[in-house]
Amino acid sequence: MAPDDRARPTRVVLADDDHRFRALVRSVLEEDGYEVVGEAADAAAARQAVVDHRPDVIILDLVMGGADGLSTVRHLLRDHPELPVIVLSSLFDPLVEQEAVRLGAWYLEKMEGIDALEQAIDGAASVRGHRPR
Repeated sequence: MAPDDRARPTRVVLADDDHRFRALVRSVLEEDGYEVVGEAADAAAARQAVVDHRPDVIILDLVMGGADGLSTVRHLLRDHPELPVIVLSSLFDPLVEQEAVRLGAWYLEKMEGIDALEQAIDGAASVRGHRPR
């Protein structure tokens, strides 16, 4: 009998070029029951972390080295269409937000806080569904 996937924590890759921000978010997410399986400080490392760790959700900063705007979102959604991508940004740009959503990503501004992020993770993970690996 397969284990109940709902009992396992949601696996997250956290990609942001600010290591202090990553450490803070990781700490809070893990305290709240999520499993941060990988971190990345640039676009290439974010793409590799998805391959290496097969997360349920990736949280992706919009402005990171090796990326131009939403290029990392495009790459991730093309290469891993089943993977929910949550764009987390400190830039308020409605056009970028609209484009991220049009591409199929979730979009949050960092100032919305950790509760909004956790709600987005839960929503994104439920859309993907948890299947045994």
